Amino acid sequence: MRAEPAKQEDLAAVGEVLQAARGYLREQGLDQWQKYPPTEQDTRIHFSRGELYVVREDGLIAGTFVLVLYEPAYDTIDGAWLHGGPYVALHRVAVAPAFRRRGVASLIFEAACEYARSVGAGSVRIDTHEGNFPMRSALERNGFVLCGRVIIATGEMRVAYERRIGNHMKVVAATGNMHKLKEMRAIFPQWEILSEKEAGFAGDVEETGETFLENALIKARAVCRATGHAALADDSGIAVDALGGAPGVYSARYSGGDDADNRALLLKNLSGAADRRAHFACAVALVFPDGREVTAEGRTEGEILPSERGTGGFGYDSLFYSYDLKKSFGEASDEEKNSVSHRARALAALDAKL
Repeated sequence: MRAEPAKQEDLAAVGEVLQAARGYLREQGLDQWQKYPPTEQDTRIHFSRGELYVVREDGLIAGTFVLVLYEPAYDTIDGAWLHGGPYVALHRVAVAPAFRRRGVASLIFEAACEYARSVGAGSVRIDTHEGNFPMRSALERNGFVLCGRVIIATGEMRVAYERRIGNHMKVVAATGNMHKLKEMRAIFPQWEILSEKEAGFAGDVEETGETFLENALIKARAVCRATGHAALADDSGIAVDALGGAPGVYSARYSGGDDADNRALLLKNLSGAADRRAHFACAVALVFPDGREVTAEGRTEGEILPSERGTGGFGYDSLFYSYDLKKSFGEASDEEKNSVSHRARALAALDAKL
């Protein structure tokens, strides 16, 4: 079984699961979903917003649920929420009759928590009927804590539960460059940053943008869409004043060869130039599955050396003399470079926005 966003062709089956769940609640003597049952229109609205999910097994719908980033009814609670920051609200949890007592509810709860992590939320909230003891028991077995009572949109009172998931966030680094992946992990140790391979992404994203920011967004959107996780991408390069800002967005493919070929061509094109000022520029983009996008940029100033110094780093590092460090990036330690690099500054700006 797996949880995933619902498809258009799932809507009829989702409606059947919801109606069966309503009947089950009625059999238990509960008025939940009786006076105000889930409607086909509601289901279609949730689907159109990308909020409707299903649990699927062998082509069958085993369960359904809705995830939203804000629930007005949770603004006021007779009690206290565990977490005061961003949360994901879990609604309309229903299990198909043939799949009851097979762990579908637990899978839904875990899927909700995983989604919350992917969007940077700190908890999952849910409400249910006070007498719905099977649901309340399932919630408590899966780490949810009773926080109090809320009044939902229909005017009915419900018991409210919440499960904290901490600040842990799973992010896919939308890059095949292991050096960049290492820098991202060093700068964001609080995140679980996966490589594309670890996230199961094997595609090749074509960078067709005319700016670093456009390329970063292209990569992050593609990887986020393919993996279902938040995706962090960067695009960066070196801009040399005497070359009119070149290589710029073409830095990685400047010569058509490898890093050594790129450096050799840069030195050749700067031969005899008195003005060797340059800067590294970086744009980063963090794209969430719910469509949110956060971007930032950073740069670091320096100049191009007449010959390489140091063996550390990658790309143009051994040719770039940093005004901040008074040495080349190739001579700097990882810690030194991360304290002043264009990528570190862009990621720091991103972190501040988050």
